[in-house]
Amino acid sequence: MADYVDEGLKKVGISISKPVLAIACIVSGIMVILLPNLLVWIVGLFLVFQGALLLTAHVEQESPKNANNTFKGIYCHHCGVGNAEEAVYCKRCGNKLWQIEQVVVAQPEQAPQ
Repeated sequence: MADYVDEGLKKVGISISKPVLAIACIVSGIMVILLPNLLVWIVGLFLVFQGALLLTAHVEQESPKNANNTFKGIYCHHCGVGNAEEAVYCKRCGNKLWQIEQVVVAQPEQAPQ
């Protein structure tokens, strides 16, 4: 779960170490126990943050790709994110990755007219 949150924070330009993230979660949990009304604010902020991450991911997928920038890896069949060629599980959704063999058929070149 921490990897998921860490990756999401990096997408919006925030870099936090895992120990700091863990301490923030512990402090938030203690505050919710001591001040139950605070739970509404924490859940609200969480939902706003998750919505921003989903929107960011959607915009990244919809943006035109540079033709010169080819990705060498494997795409997740579930969420579509690119992973390293040697990856076994998707870095975003955690589903097991499987590779599809692609058959490339050579197209005959047309003679210049």
